[in-house]
Order: sequence, then C-alpha cells, then structure tokens
Amino acid sequence: MVKKLSIFLIAVLTVASLGAQPAERSGSAMYAPRAGQFQVSAVLGSGLFFETENLNYLLPDYMPSSELGLDPTVAGPGKYLQMGSLNNNSVANIAGIQGKYFVTNRFALNAMFAMQIDVTPERDYIEGVVMDESILESSGYVLNQGGVQWVEGRLTNKYLVNVGADYYFNNCNGRLFPYIGVLGGFQHARIQAYLPYTGIEIPVEEGDLDPIELYALDNRAGEAYAISGAITAGVEYNFLPGMNIALEVRPFNYTYAAIRMYADGQEYNAYEMQFKFFAFPQLKIGFRF
Repeated sequence: MVKKLSIFLIAVLTVASLGAQPAERSGSAMYAPRAGQFQVSAVLGSGLFFETENLNYLLPDYMPSSELGLDPTVAGPGKYLQMGSLNNNSVANIAGIQGKYFVTNRFALNAMFAMQIDVTPERDYIEGVVMDESILESSGYVLNQGGVQWVEGRLTNKYLVNVGADYYFNNCNGRLFPYIGVLGGFQHARIQAYLPYTGIEIPVEEGDLDPIELYALDNRAGEAYAISGAITAGVEYNFLPGMNIALEVRPFNYTYAAIRMYADGQEYNAYEMQFKFFAFPQLKIGFRF
C-alpha cells in the first residue's frame, strides 16, 4: 500500500510540474498559501521514533561477567536503528504534530516535536508473602501479578525534533500545490532499569547461597540517538481555504545513528549510517489560519 502511495505521489508531482502556471489563472487563488499564515498538521504514517517499540536490546545483562554489547551473529545495530521503512508502515500511526509558518507566499518554515515517556515503579520482594495465583484469586486480592513477587523499575523516554523549509509551486489547479524542501532531524531513545530486592539467591563456594543483589548490577542503562538530513517532496490539496491534505515522501534521506550501553563502569558503542531513497511516505491533515 505504501509503495503504491509513493508511486502515486511521484506521478502527481510530475503532472503538476508539467502544467505549472500561476494559480490566479484558475480562479482559485483563495486556496493558495499567503505570507504570515500558520499551518498545523497531524502527520500520519512512518513513525519517526526508532522502529522497535521494546528497547530491551539497549540494556546490558545483569551480571557484570556477561559480555557487553550486541551479538553480531544474531543482529547488528542496523536491525535496531532502522528508522522508517517502506515495507512496515501503518497509515493509522500518528508520527507527530507539525507546525508551519509561511514567510512568503511560497516559502515556509516548519518544525515538528514528539515525545513519549514510560515509567514503571520498582517493587521489592516481600519476605514471607505467598503469591500463589490460586490463593490470590480465592482471597479476592486486587493485586494479582500471576506469581511475580517483584517488579523491576523502568524509565524509558523517546523524543524527536525536526526542522525544515518548503518551497511551494503554483499550477493550473488552484487547489493543488506541489512543494519541495529540506529537513534536518534529531531523535533520542533511552532506557534505564533499577533492580529491586528480588529474594533470589545464587550458589557460591562450599554450597552457600548469597542474594543475587551482591553480584548483579543494580542500575543498567542504554540509549540510541540519530541525526538525519533529507530532501522532501510532496503535494498538498486544499478542500477548503483553511483545510488541506498532503502526501509527502523523502526522495533522499541520510541518517547517522548510534547505540550506547552502560554497565559497571563500562561503555559500549555501535554506529550505523543509512542512505534511503523515496522513503518515509507520510499523510498530513492540515489546518491553515
């Protein structure tokens, strides 16, 4: 579906460019953007956050003796730093809200920001408390964790910032306005985990048992970030003087991304560069005022 959408967009841009002429000749100049106007658009389509919703791959193992990093025999950093895909993209996904200001009738500046924060409070193991599922159900306890007696604390945040500029073209259809532009972006994702008291014991010398907290890392963290630059192209159709819909794609996109892990004073880094062509198809619903 997305590939068909991209092909349709390119075809519309080509036809519109061949028939380009001043909008006033169509008698619909009222739909053309004017200097000083603002536009707010809901951006649907390719999510600009890192594709993987679960950021567990950024966390090192608990035990300090474990290797720190990503196993290249399983997957390299590119698997986790794929930021947008033509083959995996839901039009129902809201990527963010974009604001645009028209400096002139044809030139506009735009910016977009989105952020997501998830917090899971940690819960210590309580000695002497039986958390058998059947007992919980029969006693009517509200808290039923299916036998889990402790919860690891988690703090996860992801955000993105995009800024760019667009140049609009007039054409024979006064409601239809193709445009091209440039875009720069930055996005960041971080996850931090806190180990509570778990009640878990591990065997040591002479058959003794020690709490795992004596050896495990009580604080683990990992992050990923990316810097990108792109050329954008799109076409905007105005239903009303103050409402429009747009299709946009990036004919060229460059991304530099990195993974960083922290554990027991150690640091692990992995990097990835991507060159994409005709990627990030998006649908925008905008209101201009």
